[in-house]
Amino acid sequence: MQLWSDWLTLAGICILGAMSPGPSLAVIVRHSIHGGRRQGLMAAGAHGLGIGIYALLSVLGIAAILLAIPTLLRLLQIAGAIYLLFLAGKAGMGAWKKAAPPSPANGRTETPAWRDGFLIAFLNPKVGLFFIALFSQFVGPSHTLTSKGLMALLAMTIDTLWYVLVALLLSTTMARARFLRFHRWLDLLFALLLGLVALRVLWSLGW
Repeated sequence: MQLWSDWLTLAGICILGAMSPGPSLAVIVRHSIHGGRRQGLMAAGAHGLGIGIYALLSVLGIAAILLAIPTLLRLLQIAGAIYLLFLAGKAGMGAWKKAAPPSPANGRTETPAWRDGFLIAFLNPKVGLFFIALFSQFVGPSHTLTSKGLMALLAMTIDTLWYVLVALLLSTTMARARFLRFHRWLDLLFALLLGLVALRVLWSLGW
């Protein structure tokens, strides 16, 4: 992939993929609102890392091998669905708790933000399928390992920057104060969204 137009096309598709609404956006939004800027940025960075790993595995062809094995794909899908149900349950219980006042840190640990941001990306096999389909249009036998690595780095950077922007916008004191007024409904919506996605995955697997 030597033409600038190819790089711009790849970047445009990655941007659209990162901006598409779904469970990942819900996770970053929730951590940014409830935990503040630091937790939002932690979740964004961890999500970008998960995307970067999938992108690198895909561009190297390893993910295609893994996803071609039905048992491994099924286990990954089940693990992802269970984790979505865990997040949905956490949000559902959080809806009945009093919202913490908007402060820079809230005194909370960043571990859940790192964990949720990373796993919501890493336990989603659709990310691997997306990158396999995407990179198959740009990667050829003549491409060097460096070129392939740069493509994966581009995908990771775009995803990280998008969610960092989301975290920065929603973690301001004014934005958090407004959103926390409706935190109960937002948490219930968050729980419903993730729960429905998880149940749809399990239903498709015959559970």
